[in-house]
Amino acid sequence: MNLAWGEGDFTMRYTLNQEYLIHKLAKEKVNELQSLLHDKKSLLSDRQCESLRRELRECQELLYQNRLHRQLEVR
Repeated sequence: MNLAWGEGDFTMRYTLNQEYLIHKLAKEKVNELQSLLHDKKSLLSDRQCESLRRELRECQELLYQNRLHRQLEVR
């Protein structure tokens, strides 16, 4: 199963192993960011928290797009 990522005529295809690696790394990053944001002992500034939230949304969007592409490939 290959995924097509990109826009327009240029697409990048990933092997199933690469897809799983991307998924695993993105999930690890989401867990790490959530831990940082929800740590009650953390001394993050508002700007740092906002930056972490933005990065978290981007990683969650990557996971969502990854899932959509996998579902489309199966059909």
